[in-house]
Amino acid sequence: MTNLLTASLTADFWQTGFAMIRYLPRSFRVWQVDGMDFFTESRLAEYRSRIAALTPQSRGHWGTMTVDQGLHHLNLACGHAHGFYTLPDESYLTSRTVFRWILVDWFPEQPQGLRLPTGFKIPHDQHFDFFDEQAKLILILETAWKKRSAKDWGPHCTFGRMSLREWGKLLQIHIDYHLRQFGV
Repeated sequence: MTNLLTASLTADFWQTGFAMIRYLPRSFRVWQVDGMDFFTESRLAEYRSRIAALTPQSRGHWGTMTVDQGLHHLNLACGHAHGFYTLPDESYLTSRTVFRWILVDWFPEQPQGLRLPTGFKIPHDQHFDFFDEQAKLILILETAWKKRSAKDWGPHCTFGRMSLREWGKLLQIHIDYHLRQFGV
């Protein structure tokens, strides 16, 4: 209850709530994503190709992140479940149940404007080596792709323990969102 109270006092919490509400009408018109598609050869090859198509000059079509920040953001989001990064537990009962059901199980894509979890946020003035981040994202995705049991995945910092299908869907919609953000 303390984490929910703390979270609800932040602007990020309310911005995320408004982003979810704005997305509701679209959620009924977009095809659902099968989380198990993440574990196919073709999906891994697609992500490798799209990530390789990014360059240090890639510009975002929305948001404020630069491409190196976007890659680092994806590395945090995709790599924490496999020990590449240690992120604080930002979960609470509502995020592990209601928010997970809406954002992972129901919504077929990531709404624009989400601001949670805060552990994935990159300060505007912090930059990273593009090529290191690009190579690391491919390594993280290849590692995740090989993990075929929910026991092989750590908890999500906001949604807690998830099934393999939920992890696969979440990664697909999050990765696709940010690769499209940078035009690939």
